[in-house]
Amino acid sequence: MTRKAAVGWTIAFVLLLLLLGGAGYYYYATQQQQPSGGTAGPQATTTPPATTSSSPTVTFMTWNVRGYPEKDAASRAWFSGQLLRLKPDLLCVQEIANQAKADQFLAAERGFSWAAFLDSSDGQDNAIFGAGGVGHEDMPDPQGFQHPAQAAYVWSGGFDAVVVTVHLSWTNATLREKEKTLLRGVVANMLKKDPDVMVVGDFNTEGADIRELASSIGLRVMEPTNQAGTTHAGHHYDWFLVSPDLADEEAIDCHVETFSGADMATATAVSDHLPVMARFRTDEKYGDRR
Repeated sequence: MTRKAAVGWTIAFVLLLLLLGGAGYYYYATQQQQPSGGTAGPQATTTPPATTSSSPTVTFMTWNVRGYPEKDAASRAWFSGQLLRLKPDLLCVQEIANQAKADQFLAAERGFSWAAFLDSSDGQDNAIFGAGGVGHEDMPDPQGFQHPAQAAYVWSGGFDAVVVTVHLSWTNATLREKEKTLLRGVVANMLKKDPDVMVVGDFNTEGADIRELASSIGLRVMEPTNQAGTTHAGHHYDWFLVSPDLADEEAIDCHVETFSGADMATATAVSDHLPVMARFRTDEKYGDRR
């Protein structure tokens, strides 16, 4: 074979290889483009369904303390440790005396970035403290209560509601009944802001009476999943009362936080009450804001 002929055969062989390679690539590409539910060969794959995550939630807590801050260092440290452990997104505190102590709370308690609070001469004010993930708008506070009530409009994701924290009179039963009557007007006024309204705190009322109160003001009782009393003496004074819209959509559950062992002695020093916690859904579909 001449050198010229050998070069010609070599070129023809290279062209043949290129043609075969292109055909193979075209076949491979068309097979890969088959839809996952189509007739692709053994190499075809399907995309697994997305994992359905649990609904995002926000946690609220109410706690009547003996007076923030606690008098001794050990009790103060224990209280701060419990807040870090329980991690409420919003905390309603009963019995906090003045603006200086509300400011001290924000400076000392990690995780909280804002407060809805109005000082008074009573010495047992109510306050609402929130974490950074919860937006808030302070609202005019309901009037006529022995221990001034506190109100705020709060939101997190699709959750939005008016929160009113109260501490109804304990020693004066006649005044307490008047305060219960006041709550009907408070709820009606707050419903003008949002269909989701909750009144939380220490009602000094339990059993059938708290259910009667809730019904009379157009709210429902969030029944705790455990039957523990909310005071160390076994009374159930602390509640979450919520509007029907909130109960039907966002409300998940409620429980009384209990303590045992070494914590028990400190818990009773910090408060004669136990904290009550409630969870709510924050799915965007529940948002009522306009």
